Amino acid sequence: MKKILVSISSLVLMASAMSAQTMSDALTFGQSNYYGTARTLGMGNAVTAVGGDLGSISINPAGGAVSAYSQFTFSTGWNSALSTSSYAASYDAANPGAAYTGGFENRKTRMTIPNFGMNLYFETGNRSGIRGWNFGFMMNRAQSYTQMISASGLEGHTSMTGALATFADGMPGNILGNNSKFDTDYSWNSICAYDGGLINYNADAGTYYGSAETKNLVGGQYSYEMLGWLKQNIGTTTLGSRNDIVMNYGFNVNDRLFFGVSVNCPIINYKYSEYYAEAAQDPADFPVTPEFFVPSSGKYEQGDATHYLGSTYKYNYVGDISGVNAKVGVIWLPTDGLRLGAAIQTPTAYSIHEQWYIDVAAEFQDAAQNASSSSPTAETTYDYRSPYSASFGVAYTLGRAALLSVDYEITDFSVMKFSQQYTDGFYTYEDPYYRVNRLNKLFCGVQHTLRAGAEFRVLPCFSLRAGFNLATSPELHYRDNEGYLVYAADYDRWFDDYESGKFVLEDQERYSSDRLFSVSLGAGYSSPGSFYADIAFRRTSLPDAYYKAYSTYLSHTVGDTTYDIVSPSVKSKLSQFDAVLTLGWRF
Repeated sequence: MKKILVSISSLVLMASAMSAQTMSDALTFGQSNYYGTARTLGMGNAVTAVGGDLGSISINPAGGAVSAYSQFTFSTGWNSALSTSSYAASYDAANPGAAYTGGFENRKTRMTIPNFGMNLYFETGNRSGIRGWNFGFMMNRAQSYTQMISASGLEGHTSMTGALATFADGMPGNILGNNSKFDTDYSWNSICAYDGGLINYNADAGTYYGSAETKNLVGGQYSYEMLGWLKQNIGTTTLGSRNDIVMNYGFNVNDRLFFGVSVNCPIINYKYSEYYAEAAQDPADFPVTPEFFVPSSGKYEQGDATHYLGSTYKYNYVGDISGVNAKVGVIWLPTDGLRLGAAIQTPTAYSIHEQWYIDVAAEFQDAAQNASSSSPTAETTYDYRSPYSASFGVAYTLGRAALLSVDYEITDFSVMKFSQQYTDGFYTYEDPYYRVNRLNKLFCGVQHTLRAGAEFRVLPCFSLRAGFNLATSPELHYRDNEGYLVYAADYDRWFDDYESGKFVLEDQERYSSDRLFSVSLGAGYSSPGSFYADIAFRRTSLPDAYYKAYSTYLSHTVGDTTYDIVSPSVKSKLSQFDAVLTLGWRF
Protein backbone atom coordinates (compact mmCIF):
# COMPACT_ATOMS: atom_id res chain seq x y z
CA MET A 1 0.00 0.00 0.00
CA LYS A 2 1.04 3.60 -0.42
CA LYS A 3 2.40 5.15 2.74
CA ILE A 4 0.94 8.35 4.17
CA LEU A 5 4.22 9.45 5.74
CA VAL A 6 6.97 9.90 3.17
CA SER A 7 10.61 9.16 3.97
CA ILE A 8 12.68 12.32 3.72
CA SER A 9 15.95 10.57 3.01
CA SER A 10 15.52 11.25 -0.70
CA LEU A 11 17.91 13.81 -2.07
CA VAL A 12 15.75 14.44 -5.12
CA LEU A 13 12.55 15.22 -3.27
CA MET A 14 13.94 17.15 -0.36
CA ALA A 15 16.99 18.98 -1.69
CA SER A 16 14.98 20.67 -4.39
CA ALA A 17 12.06 21.37 -2.12
CA MET A 18 14.16 22.80 0.70
CA SER A 19 17.13 24.20 -1.32
CA ALA A 20 20.54 23.14 -0.02
CA GLN A 21 20.36 23.66 3.73
CA THR A 22 20.97 20.06 4.78
CA MET A 23 23.42 18.27 7.04
CA SER A 24 25.06 16.81 3.95
CA ASP A 25 25.73 20.30 2.58
CA ALA A 26 27.07 21.48 5.92
CA LEU A 27 29.58 18.63 5.84
CA THR A 28 30.43 19.29 2.20
CA PHE A 29 31.18 22.97 2.73
CA GLY A 30 32.99 22.38 6.04
CA GLN A 31 35.54 19.74 5.04
CA SER A 32 39.05 20.33 3.65
CA ASN A 33 41.44 18.29 1.53
CA TYR A 34 44.39 20.66 1.11
CA TYR A 35 46.24 21.15 -2.17
CA GLY A 36 48.66 24.09 -1.88
CA THR A 37 52.00 23.72 -3.65
CA ALA A 38 53.51 20.57 -5.12
CA ARG A 39 55.98 20.38 -2.23
CA THR A 40 53.32 20.33 0.48
CA LEU A 41 51.11 17.99 -1.56
CA GLY A 42 54.01 15.59 -2.16
CA MET A 43 54.64 15.43 1.61
CA GLY A 44 50.98 14.63 2.32
CA ASN A 45 50.49 18.18 3.66
CA ALA A 46 52.19 17.09 6.89
CA VAL A 47 53.76 20.52 7.28
CA THR A 48 52.38 21.95 10.56
CA ALA A 49 55.90 21.86 12.04
CA VAL A 50 57.79 22.41 8.76
CA GLY A 51 56.81 25.73 7.15
CA GLY A 52 58.96 27.59 4.66
CA ASP A 53 56.53 27.06 1.78
CA LEU A 54 53.52 29.09 0.58
CA GLY A 55 51.36 25.96 0.63
CA SER A 56 52.18 25.36 4.30
CA ILE A 57 50.83 28.77 5.35
CA SER A 58 47.22 27.59 4.91
CA ILE A 59 47.90 24.85 7.47
CA ASN A 60 50.12 26.82 9.88
CA PRO A 61 50.49 30.60 9.41
CA ALA A 62 53.82 30.50 11.28
CA GLY A 63 55.32 28.79 8.22
CA GLY A 64 55.71 32.09 6.38
CA ALA A 65 58.45 33.30 8.75
CA VAL A 66 60.58 30.15 8.63
CA SER A 67 62.53 30.87 5.44
CA ALA A 68 64.71 33.97 5.60
CA TYR A 69 63.97 35.00 2.00
CA SER A 70 61.07 36.22 -0.10
CA GLN A 71 59.49 34.00 -2.72
CA PHE A 72 56.85 33.85 -5.45
CA THR A 73 55.09 30.67 -6.58
CA PHE A 74 52.60 29.64 -9.22
CA SER A 75 51.06 26.16 -9.39
CA THR A 76 49.03 24.49 -12.08
CA GLY A 77 47.68 20.98 -12.40
CA TRP A 78 44.69 18.80 -13.11
CA ASN A 79 42.12 16.91 -11.09
CA SER A 80 40.46 13.69 -12.25
CA ALA A 81 37.48 12.27 -10.33
CA LEU A 82 36.48 8.64 -10.87
CA SER A 83 33.32 6.89 -9.72
CA THR A 84 32.33 3.24 -10.04
CA SER A 85 28.61 2.89 -9.34
CA SER A 86 26.18 0.01 -8.94
CA TYR A 87 22.37 -0.04 -8.88
CA ALA A 88 20.02 -1.83 -6.47
CA ALA A 89 16.33 -2.17 -7.27
CA SER A 90 13.71 -1.75 -4.55
CA TYR A 91 13.59 -4.49 -1.92
CA ASP A 92 11.37 -5.66 0.91
CA ALA A 93 12.57 -4.38 4.30
CA ALA A 94 11.20 -7.61 5.82
CA ASN A 95 14.23 -9.20 4.15
CA PRO A 96 16.87 -6.45 4.41
CA GLY A 97 19.61 -6.09 1.89
CA ALA A 98 20.02 -4.49 -1.49
CA ALA A 99 21.65 -6.46 -4.28
CA TYR A 100 23.87 -3.96 -6.09
CA THR A 101 24.63 -4.90 -9.69
CA GLY A 102 26.56 -3.42 -12.58
CA GLY A 103 29.74 -1.39 -12.69
CA PHE A 104 29.12 2.01 -14.24
CA GLU A 105 32.30 4.07 -14.48
CA ASN A 106 32.45 7.84 -14.86
CA ARG A 107 35.47 10.11 -14.99
CA LYS A 108 35.49 13.90 -14.84
CA THR A 109 38.77 15.77 -15.43
CA ARG A 110 39.46 19.47 -15.03
CA MET A 111 42.49 21.76 -15.12
CA THR A 112 43.28 23.48 -11.81
CA ILE A 113 45.29 26.35 -10.36
CA PRO A 114 45.83 25.13 -6.78
CA ASN A 115 48.22 27.87 -5.67
CA PHE A 116 49.75 31.21 -6.46
CA GLY A 117 51.08 34.03 -4.32
CA MET A 118 53.99 35.89 -2.82
CA ASN A 119 55.60 35.96 0.60
CA LEU A 120 57.88 38.91 1.47
CA TYR A 121 60.48 38.50 4.23
CA PHE A 122 62.15 41.48 5.94
CA GLU A 123 65.18 41.28 8.23
CA THR A 124 65.20 43.59 11.24
CA GLY A 125 68.97 43.55 11.71
CA ASN A 126 68.59 42.50 15.35
CA ARG A 127 71.06 39.96 16.70
CA SER A 128 68.48 38.66 19.15
CA GLY A 129 64.74 38.89 19.62
CA ILE A 130 62.72 39.48 16.48
CA ARG A 131 65.20 38.88 13.68
CA GLY A 132 62.73 39.05 10.81
CA TRP A 133 59.10 39.34 9.84
CA ASN A 134 57.05 38.44 6.79
CA PHE A 135 53.91 39.44 4.95
CA GLY A 136 52.29 37.08 2.46
CA PHE A 137 49.34 37.13 0.10
CA MET A 138 48.32 33.94 -1.69
CA MET A 139 45.58 31.64 -2.90
CA ASN A 140 45.64 27.98 -1.86
CA ARG A 141 43.03 25.44 -2.95
CA ALA A 142 41.54 23.55 -0.02
CA GLN A 143 38.91 21.32 -1.65
CA SER A 144 37.73 20.04 -5.02
CA TYR A 145 34.07 19.07 -5.49
CA THR A 146 34.36 17.52 -8.97
CA GLN A 147 32.44 14.26 -9.18
CA MET A 148 30.10 12.42 -11.56
CA ILE A 149 27.89 9.45 -10.63
CA SER A 150 25.49 7.46 -12.80
CA ALA A 151 23.88 4.02 -12.80
CA SER A 152 20.86 2.24 -14.26
CA GLY A 153 18.75 -0.87 -13.79
CA LEU A 154 15.31 -2.45 -14.02
CA GLU A 155 12.63 -1.73 -11.40
CA GLY A 156 9.23 -3.41 -11.08
CA HIS A 157 7.73 -2.14 -7.80
CA THR A 158 8.24 1.60 -7.41
CA SER A 159 8.73 4.65 -9.61
CA MET A 160 9.69 8.28 -9.34
CA THR A 161 6.16 9.18 -10.42
CA GLY A 162 4.68 7.22 -7.51
CA ALA A 163 6.96 8.93 -4.99
CA LEU A 164 6.10 12.36 -6.38
CA ALA A 165 2.40 11.51 -6.24
CA THR A 166 2.59 10.56 -2.57
CA PHE A 167 4.52 13.72 -1.83
CA ALA A 168 1.80 15.79 -3.55
CA ASP A 169 -1.07 14.56 -1.33
CA GLY A 170 -2.89 17.56 0.08
CA MET A 171 -2.25 19.83 -2.89
CA PRO A 172 -5.51 20.90 -4.60
CA GLY A 173 -6.14 19.36 -7.98
CA ASN A 174 -6.97 22.75 -9.52
CA ILE A 175 -3.54 24.21 -8.65
CA LEU A 176 -2.66 24.54 -12.34
CA GLY A 177 -5.46 27.05 -12.77
CA ASN A 178 -3.64 29.37 -10.36
CA ASN A 179 -1.45 31.82 -12.24
CA SER A 180 0.61 32.26 -9.07
CA LYS A 181 0.95 28.55 -8.38
CA PHE A 182 4.69 28.85 -7.67
CA ASP A 183 3.98 31.53 -5.05
CA THR A 184 1.94 29.13 -2.93
CA ASP A 185 3.18 27.03 -0.01
CA TYR A 186 3.08 23.81 -2.07
CA SER A 187 6.27 22.07 -3.09
CA TRP A 188 7.62 23.02 -6.49
CA ASN A 189 8.35 19.32 -7.00
CA SER A 190 4.65 18.56 -6.76
CA ILE A 191 3.56 21.49 -8.91
CA CYS A 192 6.05 20.68 -11.69
CA ALA A 193 5.24 16.95 -11.52
CA TYR A 194 1.51 17.65 -11.98
CA ASP A 195 2.06 20.34 -14.60
CA GLY A 196 4.58 18.16 -16.46
CA GLY A 197 2.43 15.02 -16.60
CA LEU A 198 4.40 12.86 -14.17
CA ILE A 199 1.47 12.57 -11.77
CA ASN A 200 -2.32 12.56 -12.17
CA TYR A 201 -5.13 13.69 -9.91
CA ASN A 202 -7.95 11.34 -8.89
CA ALA A 203 -10.83 13.75 -8.30
CA ASP A 204 -13.05 11.03 -6.79
CA ALA A 205 -10.55 10.23 -4.04
CA GLY A 206 -8.83 13.60 -3.80
CA THR A 207 -5.42 11.91 -4.15
CA TYR A 208 -2.60 11.77 -6.69
CA TYR A 209 -1.05 8.78 -8.42
CA GLY A 210 1.96 8.40 -10.70
CA SER A 211 1.71 8.16 -14.46
CA ALA A 212 3.57 4.84 -14.20
CA GLU A 213 0.85 3.54 -11.84
CA THR A 214 -2.52 2.02 -12.66
CA LYS A 215 -5.61 3.21 -10.78
CA ASN A 216 -7.85 0.47 -9.36
CA LEU A 217 -11.20 0.73 -7.56
CA VAL A 218 -11.96 -2.27 -5.33
CA GLY A 219 -14.72 -2.24 -2.72
CA GLY A 220 -15.06 1.52 -2.92
CA GLN A 221 -11.33 2.02 -2.19
CA TYR A 222 -8.73 3.20 -4.69
CA SER A 223 -5.30 1.60 -4.95
CA TYR A 224 -2.41 2.33 -7.28
CA GLU A 225 0.19 -0.13 -8.53
CA MET A 226 2.76 -0.73 -11.24
CA LEU A 227 2.03 -3.55 -13.68
CA GLY A 228 5.30 -3.64 -15.61
CA TRP A 229 9.03 -2.95 -15.59
CA LEU A 230 10.82 0.36 -15.87
CA LYS A 231 14.38 1.04 -17.03
CA GLN A 232 15.70 3.62 -14.56
CA ASN A 233 18.70 5.93 -15.05
CA ILE A 234 20.05 7.94 -12.11
CA GLY A 235 22.91 10.42 -12.08
CA THR A 236 24.51 13.38 -10.35
CA THR A 237 27.25 15.81 -11.36
CA THR A 238 29.13 18.06 -8.94
CA LEU A 239 31.56 20.79 -9.98
CA GLY A 240 33.45 23.45 -8.10
CA SER A 241 36.17 24.08 -5.56
CA ARG A 242 37.08 25.95 -2.41
CA ASN A 243 39.97 28.40 -2.70
CA ASP A 244 41.34 30.17 0.36
CA ILE A 245 42.56 33.73 -0.13
CA VAL A 246 45.19 34.14 2.60
CA MET A 247 46.75 37.28 4.07
CA ASN A 248 49.54 36.23 6.41
CA TYR A 249 51.83 37.98 8.90
CA GLY A 250 54.56 36.32 10.97
CA PHE A 251 57.84 36.90 12.73
CA ASN A 252 61.02 35.05 13.60
CA VAL A 253 62.42 35.06 17.15
CA ASN A 254 66.09 34.03 17.34
CA ASP A 255 65.66 31.53 14.48
CA ARG A 256 64.08 29.20 17.07
CA LEU A 257 60.53 30.42 17.52
CA PHE A 258 58.19 31.45 14.72
CA PHE A 259 54.74 32.99 15.16
CA GLY A 260 52.12 33.66 12.51
CA VAL A 261 48.57 34.86 12.08
CA SER A 262 46.46 34.88 8.96
CA VAL A 263 43.10 36.17 7.84
CA ASN A 264 41.58 33.74 5.37
CA CYS A 265 38.72 34.36 2.96
CA PRO A 266 37.43 31.05 1.56
CA ILE A 267 35.57 31.32 -1.72
CA ILE A 268 33.45 28.37 -2.80
CA ASN A 269 31.98 27.92 -6.25
CA TYR A 270 29.64 24.95 -6.13
CA LYS A 271 27.42 23.51 -8.86
CA TYR A 272 25.27 20.44 -8.43
CA SER A 273 22.84 18.77 -10.82
CA GLU A 274 20.93 15.54 -10.69
CA TYR A 275 18.75 13.73 -13.15
CA TYR A 276 16.38 10.83 -13.02
CA ALA A 277 14.88 9.13 -16.06
CA GLU A 278 12.66 6.11 -16.39
CA ALA A 279 11.25 4.37 -19.46
CA ALA A 280 8.61 1.68 -19.82
CA GLN A 281 9.98 -1.63 -21.05
CA ASP A 282 6.54 -2.43 -22.49
CA PRO A 283 4.20 0.58 -22.73
CA ALA A 284 1.19 -1.76 -22.85
CA ASP A 285 1.78 -2.43 -19.13
CA PHE A 286 1.29 1.26 -18.27
CA PRO A 287 -2.20 2.45 -19.27
CA VAL A 288 -3.02 6.06 -18.34
CA THR A 289 -6.27 8.05 -18.47
CA PRO A 290 -5.45 11.49 -17.11
CA GLU A 291 -7.95 13.91 -15.57
CA PHE A 292 -7.89 17.66 -16.17
CA PHE A 293 -9.44 20.55 -14.30
CA VAL A 294 -11.45 22.77 -16.65
CA PRO A 295 -11.66 26.32 -15.18
CA SER A 296 -14.66 27.31 -17.31
CA SER A 297 -16.82 24.51 -15.90
CA GLY A 298 -15.08 24.14 -12.54
CA LYS A 299 -15.08 20.36 -13.10
CA TYR A 300 -12.58 17.58 -13.80
CA GLU A 301 -12.74 15.85 -17.17
CA GLN A 302 -10.98 12.73 -18.40
CA GLY A 303 -8.50 12.89 -21.26
CA ASP A 304 -7.98 10.27 -23.90
CA ALA A 305 -6.64 6.89 -22.81
CA THR A 306 -2.97 6.38 -23.65
CA HIS A 307 0.13 4.61 -22.33
CA TYR A 308 3.08 5.92 -20.33
CA LEU A 309 6.42 5.82 -22.17
CA GLY A 310 8.70 7.52 -19.67
CA SER A 311 9.66 10.67 -17.83
CA THR A 312 12.63 12.76 -16.75
CA TYR A 313 13.33 14.87 -13.68
CA LYS A 314 16.24 17.36 -13.45
CA TYR A 315 17.37 19.53 -10.57
CA ASN A 316 20.09 22.18 -10.88
CA TYR A 317 21.74 24.10 -8.06
CA VAL A 318 24.40 26.83 -8.02
CA GLY A 319 25.93 28.17 -4.80
CA ASP A 320 28.15 31.24 -4.51
CA ILE A 321 29.73 31.09 -1.07
CA SER A 322 32.23 33.35 0.64
CA GLY A 323 33.48 33.56 4.19
CA VAL A 324 36.15 34.69 6.58
CA ASN A 325 38.15 33.08 9.39
CA ALA A 326 41.36 33.64 11.32
CA LYS A 327 44.21 31.28 12.08
CA VAL A 328 47.16 31.52 14.46
CA GLY A 329 50.15 29.23 14.68
CA VAL A 330 53.58 28.63 16.12
CA ILE A 331 56.67 26.60 15.16
CA TRP A 332 59.36 25.92 17.76
CA LEU A 333 62.82 24.42 17.31
CA PRO A 334 63.76 23.26 20.85
CA THR A 335 66.91 21.46 19.65
CA ASP A 336 68.77 21.09 16.41
CA GLY A 337 66.75 18.84 14.11
CA LEU A 338 63.54 18.75 16.16
CA ARG A 339 60.60 20.94 15.15
CA LEU A 340 57.23 21.28 16.91
CA GLY A 341 54.22 23.10 15.48
CA ALA A 342 50.62 23.92 16.34
CA ALA A 343 47.84 25.99 14.77
CA ILE A 344 44.19 26.70 15.49
CA GLN A 345 41.56 28.03 13.10
CA THR A 346 38.35 29.77 14.14
CA PRO A 347 35.01 28.68 12.67
CA THR A 348 34.40 30.24 9.26
CA ALA A 349 31.52 32.69 8.93
CA TYR A 350 30.04 32.02 5.48
CA SER A 351 27.42 33.85 3.47
CA ILE A 352 25.70 31.51 1.02
CA HIS A 353 23.77 32.72 -2.01
CA GLU A 354 22.09 29.92 -3.92
CA GLN A 355 19.92 29.48 -7.00
CA TRP A 356 18.05 26.36 -8.08
CA TYR A 357 15.33 25.21 -10.44
CA ILE A 358 13.53 22.06 -11.60
CA ASP A 359 12.77 20.67 -15.10
CA VAL A 360 10.42 17.70 -15.71
CA ALA A 361 8.90 16.06 -18.77
CA ALA A 362 6.68 13.06 -19.53
CA GLU A 363 6.06 11.14 -22.77
CA PHE A 364 3.01 9.12 -23.77
CA GLN A 365 2.02 7.04 -26.79
CA ASP A 366 -0.50 9.75 -27.61
CA ALA A 367 2.07 12.45 -28.35
CA ALA A 368 -0.59 15.14 -27.94
CA GLN A 369 -0.52 14.40 -24.19
CA ASN A 370 3.24 14.84 -23.82
CA ALA A 371 3.98 17.49 -21.23
CA SER A 372 6.84 19.36 -19.61
CA SER A 373 7.26 21.93 -16.86
CA SER A 374 9.98 24.15 -15.42
CA SER A 375 9.99 25.99 -12.14
CA PRO A 376 11.17 29.58 -11.80
CA THR A 377 14.73 30.06 -10.57
CA ALA A 378 14.62 30.31 -6.80
CA GLU A 379 17.14 32.43 -4.91
CA THR A 380 17.94 32.61 -1.23
CA THR A 381 20.74 33.90 0.97
CA TYR A 382 21.63 32.64 4.44
CA ASP A 383 24.58 32.26 6.81
CA TYR A 384 26.55 29.17 7.71
CA ARG A 385 29.13 28.65 10.45
CA SER A 386 31.71 25.98 9.66
CA PRO A 387 33.71 23.93 12.22
CA TYR A 388 36.82 25.09 14.01
CA SER A 389 39.99 23.01 13.70
CA ALA A 390 43.34 22.57 15.42
CA SER A 391 46.47 20.89 14.10
CA PHE A 392 49.62 19.71 15.85
CA GLY A 393 52.84 18.57 14.21
CA VAL A 394 56.28 17.20 14.90
CA ALA A 395 59.12 17.02 12.40
CA TYR A 396 62.74 15.95 12.47
CA THR A 397 65.51 16.87 10.07
CA LEU A 398 68.53 14.65 9.51
CA GLY A 399 70.96 17.38 8.61
CA ARG A 400 70.28 18.38 5.03
CA ALA A 401 69.68 14.78 3.95
CA ALA A 402 66.08 14.10 5.05
CA LEU A 403 62.98 15.48 6.71
CA LEU A 404 60.31 13.39 8.46
CA SER A 405 57.02 14.93 9.59
CA VAL A 406 53.75 13.86 11.23
CA ASP A 407 50.58 15.93 11.77
CA TYR A 408 47.40 15.38 13.72
CA GLU A 409 44.35 17.55 13.05
CA ILE A 410 41.03 17.65 14.90
CA THR A 411 37.87 19.26 13.47
CA ASP A 412 34.63 19.57 15.45
CA PHE A 413 31.65 19.41 13.06
CA SER A 414 29.03 19.47 15.81
CA VAL A 415 29.30 23.28 15.98
CA MET A 416 28.12 23.76 12.38
CA LYS A 417 25.11 26.03 12.19
CA PHE A 418 22.82 27.61 9.59
CA SER A 419 21.14 30.94 10.33
CA GLN A 420 19.01 33.41 8.44
CA GLN A 421 20.15 36.78 7.23
CA TYR A 422 18.32 40.00 7.97
CA THR A 423 17.79 41.48 4.50
CA ASP A 424 15.39 44.07 3.10
CA GLY A 425 13.68 44.43 6.46
CA PHE A 426 12.64 40.76 6.49
CA TYR A 427 13.37 38.47 9.42
CA THR A 428 11.42 35.52 10.81
CA TYR A 429 11.43 35.01 14.56
CA GLU A 430 10.84 31.28 14.22
CA ASP A 431 14.19 29.66 13.41
CA PRO A 432 13.77 28.03 9.95
CA TYR A 433 16.98 26.07 10.46
CA TYR A 434 16.24 24.55 13.86
CA ARG A 435 15.68 21.09 12.44
CA VAL A 436 18.85 20.85 10.35
CA ASN A 437 20.95 22.45 13.11
CA ARG A 438 19.62 19.84 15.52
CA LEU A 439 20.74 17.10 13.13
CA ASN A 440 24.16 18.76 12.78
CA LYS A 441 24.62 18.74 16.55
CA LEU A 442 23.49 15.16 17.09
CA PHE A 443 24.85 13.36 14.04
CA CYS A 444 28.10 15.22 13.35
CA GLY A 445 31.07 14.78 15.64
CA VAL A 446 34.83 15.18 15.63
CA GLN A 447 36.89 14.28 12.59
CA HIS A 448 40.43 13.04 13.26
CA THR A 449 43.06 13.42 10.54
CA LEU A 450 46.54 11.92 10.52
CA ARG A 451 49.08 13.20 7.98
CA ALA A 452 52.63 11.96 7.48
CA GLY A 453 55.32 12.94 5.01
CA ALA A 454 58.98 12.62 4.18
CA GLU A 455 61.49 14.44 2.01
CA PHE A 456 64.84 12.99 0.94
CA ARG A 457 67.56 15.05 -0.70
CA VAL A 458 69.18 12.58 -3.09
CA LEU A 459 71.30 15.26 -4.79
CA PRO A 460 72.17 18.80 -3.71
CA CYS A 461 69.61 20.09 -6.21
CA PHE A 462 67.07 17.24 -6.29
CA SER A 463 64.65 15.83 -3.67
CA LEU A 464 62.08 13.04 -3.52
CA ARG A 465 58.94 13.21 -1.38
CA ALA A 466 56.13 10.94 -0.18
CA GLY A 467 53.18 11.23 2.16
CA PHE A 468 49.76 9.97 3.16
CA ASN A 469 46.53 11.20 4.79
CA LEU A 470 43.97 9.29 6.81
CA ALA A 471 40.77 11.04 7.97
CA THR A 472 37.85 9.53 9.88
CA SER A 473 34.24 10.34 9.06
CA PRO A 474 32.62 12.97 11.29
CA GLU A 475 29.18 11.37 10.85
CA LEU A 476 27.62 9.49 13.78
CA HIS A 477 24.70 7.15 14.31
CA TYR A 478 23.01 5.66 17.37
CA ARG A 479 21.04 2.81 18.86
CA ASP A 480 17.77 3.99 20.35
CA ASN A 481 15.89 2.69 23.39
CA GLU A 482 14.12 0.10 21.20
CA GLY A 483 17.38 -1.25 19.80
CA TYR A 484 17.08 0.22 16.29
CA LEU A 485 19.96 1.80 14.41
CA VAL A 486 19.21 5.50 13.96
CA TYR A 487 20.84 7.56 11.23
CA ALA A 488 20.31 11.26 10.57
CA ALA A 489 17.62 10.52 7.97
CA ASP A 490 15.76 8.30 10.46
CA TYR A 491 15.83 10.97 13.16
CA ASP A 492 14.63 13.53 10.63
CA ARG A 493 11.80 11.22 9.53
CA TRP A 494 10.58 10.68 13.11
CA PHE A 495 11.77 14.06 14.36
CA ASP A 496 8.80 14.87 16.62
CA ASP A 497 8.85 11.42 18.24
CA TYR A 498 12.54 11.70 19.13
CA GLU A 499 12.32 15.32 20.23
CA SER A 500 9.34 14.57 22.48
CA GLY A 501 11.15 11.67 24.14
CA LYS A 502 8.94 8.91 22.74
CA PHE A 503 12.13 7.40 21.33
CA VAL A 504 15.53 8.06 22.96
CA LEU A 505 19.01 7.92 21.45
CA GLU A 506 21.35 5.83 23.58
CA ASP A 507 24.55 4.24 22.24
CA GLN A 508 26.57 6.49 19.92
CA GLU A 509 28.51 4.81 17.11
CA ARG A 510 30.85 6.08 14.39
CA TYR A 511 31.00 5.23 10.71
CA SER A 512 34.16 3.21 11.27
CA SER A 513 34.60 2.16 7.63
CA ASP A 514 34.02 5.59 6.08
CA ARG A 515 37.52 7.01 5.90
CA LEU A 516 39.31 9.27 3.47
CA PHE A 517 42.73 7.91 2.54
CA SER A 518 45.29 9.43 0.20
CA VAL A 519 48.86 8.71 -0.83
CA SER A 520 51.17 11.14 -2.58
CA LEU A 521 54.55 11.19 -4.30
CA GLY A 522 56.61 14.14 -5.43
CA ALA A 523 59.96 15.47 -6.56
CA GLY A 524 61.65 18.84 -6.46
CA TYR A 525 64.47 20.67 -8.22
CA SER A 526 66.26 23.67 -6.69
CA SER A 527 68.70 25.61 -8.87
CA PRO A 528 71.87 27.27 -7.50
CA GLY A 529 70.11 30.57 -8.23
CA SER A 530 66.59 31.65 -7.36
CA PHE A 531 64.49 29.24 -9.44
CA TYR A 532 62.91 26.03 -8.14
CA ALA A 533 60.30 23.60 -9.45
CA ASP A 534 58.27 20.85 -7.77
CA ILE A 535 55.87 18.22 -9.02
CA ALA A 536 53.50 15.97 -7.05
CA PHE A 537 50.85 13.32 -7.60
CA ARG A 538 48.12 12.30 -5.17
CA ARG A 539 45.50 9.57 -5.22
CA THR A 540 42.58 9.90 -2.79
CA SER A 541 40.06 7.20 -1.91
CA LEU A 542 36.85 8.76 -0.63
CA PRO A 543 34.12 7.13 1.48
CA ASP A 544 31.47 5.27 -0.52
CA ALA A 545 28.49 7.40 -1.53
CA TYR A 546 24.90 6.16 -1.28
CA TYR A 547 22.24 7.93 -3.31
CA LYS A 548 18.48 7.30 -3.22
CA ALA A 549 16.61 8.35 -6.34
CA TYR A 550 13.36 9.02 -4.50
CA SER A 551 11.63 8.50 -1.20
CA THR A 552 10.48 5.16 0.09
CA TYR A 553 6.71 5.44 -0.23
CA LEU A 554 5.35 1.85 -0.37
CA SER A 555 4.87 -0.72 2.34
CA HIS A 556 3.11 -4.01 2.95
CA THR A 557 1.81 -5.66 6.09
CA VAL A 558 2.50 -9.19 7.29
CA GLY A 559 0.47 -10.04 10.38
CA ASP A 560 0.80 -7.10 12.75
CA THR A 561 4.00 -5.77 11.19
CA THR A 562 4.31 -3.26 8.34
CA TYR A 563 7.44 -3.36 6.21
CA ASP A 564 8.84 -0.79 3.80
CA ILE A 565 9.34 -1.46 0.12
CA VAL A 566 12.67 0.34 0.02
CA SER A 567 13.15 2.46 -3.09
CA PRO A 568 16.09 1.93 -5.48
CA SER A 569 19.53 3.24 -4.61
CA VAL A 570 22.96 3.73 -6.10
CA LYS A 571 26.24 2.90 -4.37
CA SER A 572 29.42 4.55 -5.66
CA LYS A 573 33.09 4.01 -4.94
CA LEU A 574 34.78 7.39 -5.32
CA SER A 575 38.37 8.36 -5.91
CA GLN A 576 40.34 11.38 -7.12
CA PHE A 577 43.71 11.77 -8.78
CA ASP A 578 45.58 15.09 -8.63
CA ALA A 579 48.75 16.30 -10.29
CA VAL A 580 50.37 19.64 -9.39
CA LEU A 581 53.36 21.47 -10.87
CA THR A 582 54.78 24.42 -8.93
CA LEU A 583 57.25 26.98 -10.28
CA GLY A 584 58.90 29.29 -7.77
CA TRP A 585 61.45 32.06 -7.45
CA ARG A 586 63.33 33.21 -4.35
CA PHE A 587 64.53 36.75 -3.98
